[in-house]
This record gives sequence, C-alpha cells and structure tokens, in this order.
Amino acid sequence: MPATLGSISHSPADKRWSKDGAPIAAAARNGVVASRAALASARPQTGGASGWRYSTQLNEQLTSAQCALDYVEDMLSQLQGFKDSLSQQLTQRRLDTEGLNAQRDALGQAWQRRRNDSAGSLDSQLRLSLGAPARQRFVARGLDLDSLTSGAPETLVFSVGGGAPAAVRVGEGIRRDEALRGLNQALGPAGVRCELDDYGRLGFSCSERDWDSLQGALTVRGGGVRFPGGVPQPLALEAEAPAIDASRWRTDDHAQVRLALQDVLRAIARLQQTHSAIDGAIAEARQSISQLSRTDEQSWASGFVSDFNARLNQTADFNHLQQLVPALLGISRYRVLALLSLR
Repeated sequence: MPATLGSISHSPADKRWSKDGAPIAAAARNGVVASRAALASARPQTGGASGWRYSTQLNEQLTSAQCALDYVEDMLSQLQGFKDSLSQQLTQRRLDTEGLNAQRDALGQAWQRRRNDSAGSLDSQLRLSLGAPARQRFVARGLDLDSLTSGAPETLVFSVGGGAPAAVRVGEGIRRDEALRGLNQALGPAGVRCELDDYGRLGFSCSERDWDSLQGALTVRGGGVRFPGGVPQPLALEAEAPAIDASRWRTDDHAQVRLALQDVLRAIARLQQTHSAIDGAIAEARQSISQLSRTDEQSWASGFVSDFNARLNQTADFNHLQQLVPALLGISRYRVLALLSLR
C-alpha cells in the first residue's frame, strides 16, 4: 500500500502514514548496495509467508526511495552549480547569457526525466509516493463545493473517454461529504480521486501517467444550472503548478538573473526538504525490515501501535513533538472527510 511523504504545497517536509500503517520517520541513509544486502537477508525467521510479503513491500518501497534520492541529489548538484553561476554573473558587467541558458536548459531536461529517474515515486511537487505511482493533482473549472452544495438542484453526468456515464446529484440540501462521496463514486472507476486540500477547497488527482489522456476526455453534462444540458462538455482541467519550472528563468539582464536566483534558491530549499523526507523513509523501511526479520507481522504491528501511543502520551517535550508532528502534517478535517468519502 502506498506511503507518501515529502513537501506539500509550500509547507515544510510532510510525513504521512501508509494505509497499512507502516510508519515513515527517521533520518539516515546508506548506499544502494548496502540496502540490497540487507534486503536479501530480510526474510522473517518466524511468522511465515505473511511477514515475508510485507518485507517484500518494504523492499519495493526502499528501492523506490533510493531512486528518488539519487534523482534529488543530482538535481541539487545541478541547481547548486546554476546558483553559483547566477551569483557570479550578477557581479559582472556583461552577462554570459548563452552559458546560463545552457545550464537552465539542462535543468529543464533533468526535470522532464523526473518520473522515470525517480521510478515514479516523486510527483510534480516533489512529494514522495512509496508503493504507488505519483499522482497529478488538478482542479476542474466550475466544480467547487460551495456551488455543488447550494443553489438549484441539478444532476451532473460525468464520463471519461466515452466510458459508462455516472450521475451525481448536487445543489441545495446536499451536504459537503455527500457531494464528495458522489464525485468519488462517479470518477473513481476512471482512476480519478476527489480530494480536499487543507483549506477545504475541492481538487482532483489521477496517476501522472494518465494525466495526458485524461485532458479532454473528462466530460460533464448538466441540467442548465451549473453546466449545459444536451451534449456533454469537456471539463477544463488545470494541473497543479510544478515545484520547479526552469522555463520561467530568464537571463537576458541582471534583473532577470536576480529573479531567477531567488527562484533557484527556493527550489534548492524544496529539494533539501524532500531529501530529508526520503532519508527518513529509507531509515524507517530498514528498521521495519530488521524488525520483521526477527518477528512476525502481527507482533510488529502491535509493537508499533504501543510505541506510537507511548510517544504520544509522554510529557510535553520538544524532541517528542518533533518526532510526531511531521507524521501528522496534512491531516486536517478536510483530508479526513476526503478519506471517508472513499469508503
């Protein structure tokens, strides 16, 4: 099952729990060769096939995390070099625009390889997704919870790529959780997930590999209130802006170079947050594999629950808070509503 963590929006590095309860927290990293050696000896000595299946999942997550780490380190190296070049050019009367553009274009090409080089584990916001492909988040123009839960009642009929249509009743009298559940039930079969951000705003996501084909294929037919009736209309979809967009960096004059430098510094900070999150994922996966090699899966899960409760109930201390808060970042009432709507 997926475990995700990384930076979300523009907040500090974010850590969450996988659906099977696997914790992601810690900070350490070794090389790929060493990890493979550890994984080779990870078969549990007790507990049978159940524990081995779980350690195999951890193996896959660890491999994905290490691919993501290699990619992040390469991007950090290139960005640091570009930052140094930009800083140096600001001290010179004449800019080496050609040289700066070459570095910028190389960074843009590296960003385009993000999905392949990170084994699909890093999304466009540098969030780490372990055990499941990274997802593309987007908004659909005309679909927001305020309009879907107020005004005249209407039935919206959704279809993806000419597939079976699915109807959702919206309008006054429909609760927010009902609207959210209806959208998930209608769009879920097509791989589209309806979500709420930390501010309660409605958004959607799909697997990154499905994003290109989804655009123009997701249609809606209304009753003339929020959307026209008759022929289904394509929904206007807008992707979440990527964390790094090298095409925005201009180097024609000193003012543009200064703006590009500020953007590069923000990108470096974001990558450093993701690097720390990946370090934590790798360390925790190794710790879990080590535990599974000595005990069965059920005992490990019970031990984890006891350990988490013990940390949570300790007296106030910043070190304890520092361990728990990253794991709880992003768990707002809106995210809970979104998860419940998937049931």
